[in-house]
Amino acid sequence: MQHKFQYLLFSILILTQVTLSYGQKNKPTTGPVFDTIGAVFSIDNLDFIPDPSQELKAIFDVDRKQTNPSKINSIISSLHRYYNMHVRYGIPKNKIRLALVLHGSSTKDALSSSVYKEKFKVDNPNKNLIKSLSDAGVEVFLCGQSMSYSGYNKADLLPEVKVALSAMSVLTVYQMKNYSLIKF
Repeated sequence: MQHKFQYLLFSILILTQVTLSYGQKNKPTTGPVFDTIGAVFSIDNLDFIPDPSQELKAIFDVDRKQTNPSKINSIISSLHRYYNMHVRYGIPKNKIRLALVLHGSSTKDALSSSVYKEKFKVDNPNKNLIKSLSDAGVEVFLCGQSMSYSGYNKADLLPEVKVALSAMSVLTVYQMKNYSLIKF
């Protein structure tokens, strides 16, 4: 009986050690472009990394909103992840050209702090995301059709946001300029 108990105890200890060693996950980290947003995983033994001599040009089409107005729109923070991930793996930041177009239900994410607070009773959680992207050279557009449909005007927007005739117009022109469309 004691032998069975010792065997059971030994087995539990071995399983615990094995489980703990396998349970260590790769955790996402931020940087090198954005230190507080845009966490990405570091990946070993990659089979594909973009050529650092090529320019990466992408336009992000964002039409979904975060249903909780006090939470960020994680699709917007995808641009931060794009920068951090590619620069981390050797793509020079000056070889990355990004643009963002908000429309549909993400129209609210472009609102100024005062308008957002008046409507949703909280500060716009996306204002720092949009400002940091704009500061990094990302052009941020809002669909004028969605803006008008929602009852807003240019004065209601964050200063970094440019009003476009439509999201369709921006997406068409940027793709004609060889920007790849990224749609979630």
